Amino acid sequence: MSELSIVAYLTDIEHWLTLEGCNELEGEALEQFLCSVDTRRARKSLIKLMETPDATRSVKRRLSALRSLYGYLMKIEKVEHNPFKAVQVPKDGQYLPTFVNADLLTRHIERLYKEAEEEPTSEGKRVAWQRAFVVDLLFQTGMRRAELLGLHLEDIDTTKGELKVLGKRNKERIIPLGPLICQKIDLYLGYRSPKVETEVFLLNDEGKPAKADYVYKVVKEALAPLPQYSRKSPHILRHSFATAMLNNGADLMSVKELLGHDSISSTAVYTHTTFEELRKMYNAHPRSRESSKERRTNHEDEGTGSQL
Repeated sequence: MSELSIVAYLTDIEHWLTLEGCNELEGEALEQFLCSVDTRRARKSLIKLMETPDATRSVKRRLSALRSLYGYLMKIEKVEHNPFKAVQVPKDGQYLPTFVNADLLTRHIERLYKEAEEEPTSEGKRVAWQRAFVVDLLFQTGMRRAELLGLHLEDIDTTKGELKVLGKRNKERIIPLGPLICQKIDLYLGYRSPKVETEVFLLNDEGKPAKADYVYKVVKEALAPLPQYSRKSPHILRHSFATAMLNNGADLMSVKELLGHDSISSTAVYTHTTFEELRKMYNAHPRSRESSKERRTNHEDEGTGSQL
């Protein structure tokens, strides 16, 4: 390896340590940190690297540097495995999808619900709450916009925690639902006016079947307070869902099935993943877990007293 390559690798490793808040560690403290990094943390590192301004040009090189670092640490028997070996390196020129950090998005969605409760009129509360719900549902399920618009009431079973989606090429799949989003769905359904005759699940602000431009507008306006993300389309929530799942330990093939993607390899053991295993994988999503506080205060905090 040339001297310039060594300098570049050291610079990339220092950049990574800075992102992890460990750039000032030395000696035993630095060694302990390096030994503590597992595959899950390595994936989180990838997320941080992808969020940097020059990510498209630098992420592959920096991951290569980190793989080399841990290859060396394995050679001198400081670590037993290379946590970055399982992290996929984007190909040259590969599009890196825009996504919102899961913790940031979770806090933002909770803020949207809170702001809805502060609306002065019942109609204002209903509209604002429903818009927050649309963002929440897309983030928690990873659905495409067209799939959300194609949902009918019969496709949703909150008792079982299941959502039936008709994807591209009429490919049907079942998405497991966590208890928190099931409660939100039940609230949403409870707000529907008995006068609404349509079986379409998603209605617009006027109580009519929603169209694509409604969902786009809702998401764009909801994400407007996040200026660091230039793109604010519904598909960003799908990317954010997938990123959150992988970043919290779900395996790639399970996430691809949840998203309704085709298998990336004929050797992938796609059919061996059961629905119950998918449900367990879904629990890796940060908003699929309902806190005890949310469970206790759900009916007090979320009622809007109005119907769609």
